[in-house]
Amino acid sequence: MKIYSIRERPEYIPVMLESLSNHWPTCMPWIRKHMEQVLQTAAPLPEAYIAVEEDAVVGGYTLAIKEILWSQKKGLWIATLYVDPAFRGKHLSPILIEHARRRGGELGFAKIYLASEHCNYYEKYGFYTIGPDACAWGEPTQMFENTTLPGLGGKAA
Repeated sequence: MKIYSIRERPEYIPVMLESLSNHWPTCMPWIRKHMEQVLQTAAPLPEAYIAVEEDAVVGGYTLAIKEILWSQKKGLWIATLYVDPAFRGKHLSPILIEHARRRGGELGFAKIYLASEHCNYYEKYGFYTIGPDACAWGEPTQMFENTTLPGLGGKAA
């Protein structure tokens, strides 16, 4: 499996968006806006990554800066982590999570956050709950925090 920035491989965006819209339709306005922002800026963030195996998009994640809990502080977030249902159970999530944590370290962040309704899942990868949150689509979720890892050395894959 290779992981690419969508800036490197924009031809995969339609396939990724189609898969996401089939499984996360309520999130699509935010996801489409995020993808547009990634493609319209040369800044390192926001960013989106896709995981490709044998020319098929099997998953991906996005990185964004947003507020942490109820504070005025902002932090680095894994804003969307996704594995296509056809490829679940193949241990791709830990690979994507590690990639995100390494990319966060490379960008100079000490911590990385995510929000999810999945309890007892992200804890396996070192995340811990820091409180409740409501995602952009309004559903209650838990917020998780973890440390980043040493950078990727400039490589996206």
